[in-house]
Amino acid sequence: MLEPELYLPLVTVHVVLFAYWLGGDFGVYVCSRYIARNDLPLAERLRFLDALMTIDILPRSAIVLLPVVGLQLAAIRGSVDLDAGPLWAAWAVGLAWLALVWTIFLQRGNPLAERLVRFDIGLRGVLIVLLLLVGLASLRRGEPVREAWVAAKLLVYAALLGVGLWLRTFIGAWRTGFQRLRAGDEGPATAALFTDSLRRARFVAYLFWTLIVAMAWLGINKPF
Repeated sequence: MLEPELYLPLVTVHVVLFAYWLGGDFGVYVCSRYIARNDLPLAERLRFLDALMTIDILPRSAIVLLPVVGLQLAAIRGSVDLDAGPLWAAWAVGLAWLALVWTIFLQRGNPLAERLVRFDIGLRGVLIVLLLLVGLASLRRGEPVREAWVAAKLLVYAALLGVGLWLRTFIGAWRTGFQRLRAGDEGPATAALFTDSLRRARFVAYLFWTLIVAMAWLGINKPF
């Protein structure tokens, strides 16, 4: 698991995952603008919702795989002191998390998916706390992560997970909005559920993209 010859192939995978994360999120944003258009018929808005969910599985998958690939790269670089055992465990957890994300996607609309979503949110919350603790400790003491720019990336990634959970809070209004539309309620209050949520989410999306660029800058420039 620590073979140096894996380094460049893993860097390539890391970059590709990063590209799918950023590009996929922009596709999700574009679809969301059409979902919030109250001049479109319900069937058309539902088609854009389905497209959004399909596009979104790519950045969701990238979010899960990036830290595992990054940990492997850090171990090969010597940024962290890990042997094969913990790395295999990290890969097992990462692949299990990926399976969870895909199960939620494939079972969307079912009660099982609703329960798994709550578990996924809890998992992300635990990971945010863990990354913040490790990142801050490493910047202060130089361990367990020896390179400061890698520790800083952990903090940015934790922030991205947090902002992603923040974005999810706006989707609840859409769910209520679609329930009202299916019941025949197309009044101003229903329309506002979509437009107001999109307006509030726009700033959060810009913040999300800024953090992604910041993490890319840290990885490319390695400034400290």
